[in-house]
Amino acid sequence: MPSLIQKTLELLLMLALLLNRGSHGTTLNKTLRILGLFPCQGSTLWHGEYVIPAVRLAIDEINRNDSILPGYILELIEANSGCARDSGVREFVRNALHSKLPQPIAILGAGCSSSTIPIASIAGRDDIRLPQLSYGATAPSLSFTSSYPYFYRTAPTDESTSKAIVSLMNKFKWKRYGIHNAAIGTENAIVTLHLSMQRHIEGSKEVYFGGTSQDAGSFEDQSYFIEDIHYTGMRIGVMYGIRGFVGEMMCYLYHHKLTYPYVIWILSNHQGNWYNTETDNCTVEEIRQATHGIIHVNYPIRTSSDDDVIDVTGKTFREYNNSYVEESKKYACEKGDHYNSSLLNSWGAVAYDSMWTLGLALHKAEEKLSEFDSSLANFSLGNSNISKTIVQELSKISFAGASGKVSFDEGHNRPFTITIEQVQNGTLKRIGLYCPSDDCSELGNLSLDDSELLWSVDSPPSDMFMTQVLLAQRWAGILMLVLLVIGFLWNSFSLLVNLRYQNFSSIKASSPQLNYMIFAGNNLLLLSGVFLVVKAITEHDMVIVSTLCQTTQWMCNLGLLLVFNTTLLKSWRIYRIFQSFRRNPGKFITDNIFIAISIGWIFIHTIYHVVFTLVNKSGAAREKVSPIEDRLHEKVVYCVPPNFIALFYIPHFVISFILCLLAFLIRKVYRKHFNDAKHKRFNDAKNIAMFFYTIVPIATICVTISKLLSFIDQVYNMATTSLILECTAICCIVYMCQLTLFVPKMLPVLRHLYCHR
Repeated sequence: MPSLIQKTLELLLMLALLLNRGSHGTTLNKTLRILGLFPCQGSTLWHGEYVIPAVRLAIDEINRNDSILPGYILELIEANSGCARDSGVREFVRNALHSKLPQPIAILGAGCSSSTIPIASIAGRDDIRLPQLSYGATAPSLSFTSSYPYFYRTAPTDESTSKAIVSLMNKFKWKRYGIHNAAIGTENAIVTLHLSMQRHIEGSKEVYFGGTSQDAGSFEDQSYFIEDIHYTGMRIGVMYGIRGFVGEMMCYLYHHKLTYPYVIWILSNHQGNWYNTETDNCTVEEIRQATHGIIHVNYPIRTSSDDDVIDVTGKTFREYNNSYVEESKKYACEKGDHYNSSLLNSWGAVAYDSMWTLGLALHKAEEKLSEFDSSLANFSLGNSNISKTIVQELSKISFAGASGKVSFDEGHNRPFTITIEQVQNGTLKRIGLYCPSDDCSELGNLSLDDSELLWSVDSPPSDMFMTQVLLAQRWAGILMLVLLVIGFLWNSFSLLVNLRYQNFSSIKASSPQLNYMIFAGNNLLLLSGVFLVVKAITEHDMVIVSTLCQTTQWMCNLGLLLVFNTTLLKSWRIYRIFQSFRRNPGKFITDNIFIAISIGWIFIHTIYHVVFTLVNKSGAAREKVSPIEDRLHEKVVYCVPPNFIALFYIPHFVISFILCLLAFLIRKVYRKHFNDAKHKRFNDAKNIAMFFYTIVPIATICVTISKLLSFIDQVYNMATTSLILECTAICCIVYMCQLTLFVPKMLPVLRHLYCHR
């Protein structure tokens, strides 16, 4: 009996000792609560709720592991933070600050930057000091440790992909780029890219900033986007937020001829087989052609192969994935949903590693605190010693996880090596790697295998700005070029005959010196047509296009001036002769006055085009257009702007009208008083009239329609029609000039040569 009493007393003493130890937090079964913030279904399209099974899996493994946090049990508080500021802060306050249950010791999440940033601001306050580890927030601003001292993340930052894109553009000398934003929530990434471009590439220019939101769950019409691409002549494009709409978007661009090689697209971090799919409007083969040549910049969430071992569990990645799938099935059953394997995503591996990171950091912090007779069980909001110990141990974490190696740099970020890939004939081929620099002011190291890159137009293509993207068809350019060359040969032949037989009566009567000026004008018109074809069917650097366009305009107008003014001078001479026969000479206008007017007009016209070309080269002729939806559009004018077109074309039509009237008056007098054979030499009146009666309506209609089309050809692909019309106007003037003015003069010469051969 005494022995029984003694044993009972010993048991009671041991129980008392255990209870006494428990008051200091070193006994078993103490609960450490983790607040998990997840963007659940309905709040975002990346299905954030399916990272919950991965976190549950990690917590179960930690709790079953006797060597990690002995004496503690981790408990997960699941809350839907959404991808919005309000919902994230509300769940944080409700579950961390105003909860009736014990306060959480750390925050896991949130998944989106929009909800993570305000939570990190509050959690880092001196009266709270709550450690936070995010598995999905990518905003670069979260790297400022002075503002967010208790924030860490296992997700890559937007800055890492932005710097990879900037490194690419820097390598290929691309300075002008366009951005298409297709989803809400990617604004931080776009701003980061824009700032990185300005910081690291001198003279960089964002030529387009726009797009439409596709967060509604369906692909939207992109007509404004297409129109703006043509308007700016964008050659290098970056896409954000396309997500599940890559196929539809590339199909849409493919039908508008805005895929490779017309536009080089850079996509950021798109998962799945998006380059080998099928849409309602495109077959698999068309999607393969549409996505061909796309450069893919990706931070590989899962860098582990199936056989890679996870340090903390000893599992292979294949074993982890099988466990993740089973846990996801249980989660779907618990929610009453049908299990859908397509909802599983690679962010689950990051969340899994995040939970293990927290578990290991808490374990090391407990060991550190025990040296000072403290423990995690004593944690409370505002307790700086425990909070600082936890974040210090977070900084030391280094292990191989399911998503790759987990460690943190000085900015509390997890370093990621970015992969550079290109879609080539339906397969995604790795062409290089980008390793970020530890120094935020530096770009980092881009390792690219140039031999693996696929280019078509150039090597690499230039980032043209305000040039024609939708080009005229080659057949149209070749046809117009043939007609122009034939006109040049015909004009050259007439010039040689005129030079060789300028003393022949029929040619001498038509004033050979003035004929030389008309020949020169015809050659300038034909040469401007050749430049027009070259500009329309080939792609050039923006400075070349600017110079080429100004040269074409100058030659065309100078040619018209020489042809029309010289013909006007010839007509005026004939009119004076007819008037003198009627003994009413009228007011005398000398040839010198005509020549002086022509030289003055040529001088003004040349100065304008030279100045305008130089201004375009300097980049100073940018006209800012009214912002649309707070986005700044810019345009660069290379050719004569619309308000100056009349300045250089209307005078020619006025001269043509005067010539038609003058030719009519001459023919009227000619038929009435000079119908005899003696005055056959005045056939110039009839020929000039026929020339202007023919070319004025045809050239006027062609040039007018062409100039109207020039405003819309980049949108509706009217470049071929515009080219044909402008070349038709040139050919009409040159051919009719030859046919009416010179063929009648050369026929007597040819007959004379034939008869005296």
